[in-house]
Amino acid sequence: MNKRLNGSYTVEAAFVMAVILFSLMISIQSAYRLRDEVAGAMALAESVQRLRHNETEPPGDAANWAVHRAGTPFSWKEYEFELNLTGNLLTGKRIKGTGAGGRWKLELEQQVFDPENFLRKLTLISQEE
Repeated sequence: MNKRLNGSYTVEAAFVMAVILFSLMISIQSAYRLRDEVAGAMALAESVQRLRHNETEPPGDAANWAVHRAGTPFSWKEYEFELNLTGNLLTGKRIKGTGAGGRWKLELEQQVFDPENFLRKLTLISQEE
């Protein structure tokens, strides 16, 4: 009777160990996916800010910089970033950035940093008071 009990504990322990290892594997995969999404989002946001403040940098160079900044993802093959500059001086220039990889996708859109127009508007408001 005593030997039979020890054997059943071994089978139960093997089952429990398999469940624990499987849940550990799922947790690690989720952490890698989250890391890839955060790294991609940060690289996209930083490249949009670079392009927003740097008037001489072309959008293609900023997209390549974002790919190198994000590094190699663990969950999918590679990141794909695209940055576009739209608008004109009257309506205001805008930068639209998209990043994708695997099932992850993010879009950001911001106006180009234009301190001259801001100062003109601020002067106009202070003159009205």
